[in-house]
Amino acid sequence: MSFLASNTWGDWGALASFSTAQRTNRTDSNSGINFRPAFRFLEVTGTRGDQAAAVLARDAGVIVKNRRDRNETGRIIFQDKVGDRAYLNSQEQWGGTLSLQYKPSANFDLAFDAMLGRYDSTEDEYDAAAYTASSRSTFETIHAYDASTLSDYGMVVLRDVSYTATQHEFLSKEVINETDYAQFGGELNWRGDDWKLHALAGYSGAKKTIDYANLKHVAYAPSRTRWTGRGGETVQSANPATIDMYNAPSKYLFEAYETNYEKITDDKYAAQVDFTKDINLGFFPILKSVQVGARYTDKSKERQYGSLNIQGPGPGSSVWANKRTLAESPLTPINELVPGGDYEVKDITWSQVSNADARRIFRYAGFSTPFNPGQYYEVGEKVSSAYAMADFKADVGPVPVSVNTGVRYVDTSVTSSGYHQIQNPNGSTGYTPAPVSSDGSYKKWLPSLNFTAELTDSLIFRGAASETLIRPALTDLAYKRTASWNSFRFTDGNPNLKPTYAKQWEVGLEKYLPEGGLLSVSYFSKQIEGVVRSALTGTVPNVTKYNANGTIDGVYDFDVYQPVNADGSYDVSGVELVAVVPFGMFYEPLKGFGVNANYTALDSSLTGQSILGIPTPPIGLADTTYNVTLFYENDRFQARVSYNYKDKYVEGIGYEMYPIWRDGYGQTDMSVSYNINDRFQLSLEAINITDEATTGYTMDPSFPTMYELSGRRAALGLRMNF
Repeated sequence: MSFLASNTWGDWGALASFSTAQRTNRTDSNSGINFRPAFRFLEVTGTRGDQAAAVLARDAGVIVKNRRDRNETGRIIFQDKVGDRAYLNSQEQWGGTLSLQYKPSANFDLAFDAMLGRYDSTEDEYDAAAYTASSRSTFETIHAYDASTLSDYGMVVLRDVSYTATQHEFLSKEVINETDYAQFGGELNWRGDDWKLHALAGYSGAKKTIDYANLKHVAYAPSRTRWTGRGGETVQSANPATIDMYNAPSKYLFEAYETNYEKITDDKYAAQVDFTKDINLGFFPILKSVQVGARYTDKSKERQYGSLNIQGPGPGSSVWANKRTLAESPLTPINELVPGGDYEVKDITWSQVSNADARRIFRYAGFSTPFNPGQYYEVGEKVSSAYAMADFKADVGPVPVSVNTGVRYVDTSVTSSGYHQIQNPNGSTGYTPAPVSSDGSYKKWLPSLNFTAELTDSLIFRGAASETLIRPALTDLAYKRTASWNSFRFTDGNPNLKPTYAKQWEVGLEKYLPEGGLLSVSYFSKQIEGVVRSALTGTVPNVTKYNANGTIDGVYDFDVYQPVNADGSYDVSGVELVAVVPFGMFYEPLKGFGVNANYTALDSSLTGQSILGIPTPPIGLADTTYNVTLFYENDRFQARVSYNYKDKYVEGIGYEMYPIWRDGYGQTDMSVSYNINDRFQLSLEAINITDEATTGYTMDPSFPTMYELSGRRAALGLRMNF
């Protein structure tokens, strides 16, 4: 629901608005399925590593020559885990704005704008997951393997395997996000006969808290995990100790109720001024205007973070850890935990503890999650820039040509402070946080050029060239370390990151048609360098890994991954086609009908960020994207049906080795509105009306990583004007 009101009196005007919305969305997903390199088991000394090598030789004919050579063992793949999940995301949001304007003349105005808002979301996630790569497990029997699909890269994929001690988990996860927004700004516009001045200054900020909880029950037992057409499944193995993971609550032991609490503050201050002067020089008539300006921004991000694991129904209690079974807790079937019916991805069901029950049982009176000083970080970024540009106009023969060219100078300084892990003194095992800070800076000249040539009254030739930069995210610059205990890896920030730079140019033709129609074609090319990617930058030896109940799981070497600027550069080029065609220009009875479509095709020179040399396109770039909208509109009725499609693309590189692809996805949406009269409008919108699934795979579609259904969404609306 939204409301807007405005009025003017004398030299003043004001506008106020308020809106609020609520939404829930159910998603079912068979996901979390990924390649795991066999060095996970082969590098383990003792029985587990020896058995992994023996089973590979016996059942797959794979003889491992060097168990410490990851170029060899990284090409032997098994399925890391399978997770069946149902999510319920509930959102509430509101926002209010106020704008005041003072305009004593047509040449001068002042404005003040303010916005306050809040966005709250709660996500309930219920997981039934099986981790084949648990720290107790190894290969037991290989039932099926594939040495042909990825043979070009020397890879063997174990498609169907029984494991000695899969870590089965029921996870009841709750994430509560609460964010308050604020924005205040002022703007000045002042015009003379041949000049204009524009200035603005403002503040925007957000305060966010994230309250995370995970009730964890675990059962270690032999199981069999294999790929299916939609992802993966875990079933009982031939081992007598195996379990039916979905229907054995008495086998699952309570491990912990894990809580994390995070508080983030984002602030940004900005000021800008620019001055434009019309030019009329008899000796240089093609110069029409010049513009100069400056901009300053000051951004900062501060985070506090803490965690607490609870092993019983009171403070300091550990009486339930590894003793209380899942069967002793209140259980609710999955189709009742999340509204929307049965689990849709597979014909299975299970029961687990609701987040409401978990909160009631474990969040005792006076409960709080304390902040950990070693997890604190703060990042600040200050940017000063100045720019100058000029407009030129001239006739080249019969063709009017307009040119805009300029240059921008950017000076950026970054300060990052937080904590880093250093080894304990005297050579003892373990690492402790130590305060650390870093200052960095970079400067850059960024030129640009734009031109148009009016070949005819309805045909325009356009071109542009520029150099741009994309700054790293402040979270990537922060001193922080995030642990992924099940993956035996740390993820660090990198205060030394530099921007990603791009040199780009584009040319195109635009043909304007009657009734607002348009046909255009353009060709563009970009050279990109310094792209940010996640890279293995080190190893932390002798890390003590604890179970959630506080017992020691073992001591392991952890890989360290950081965002880094990739070496070298790569090229991206492509073609974009746009068509807005009103059918009435061809046939009068079709007046009001039309089509709006665009198509983009890309080509990239990047052929691999994989340390195994596997060709890998740039992350996030699809070869083709297109959308087509059919529409009809008249004075009272409007209708649109749209189909949007994005081709497959790489969304990440697992272990810096294996490109993980998101399948091509197409979605059909529609909207209809009807003006009942001058004051009332009725509308109907529907999103994803064909209920498409989101899917992905690693390297080949026969190794799916996810199958996710989020359903359709429909909205009926009424708009009223008074």
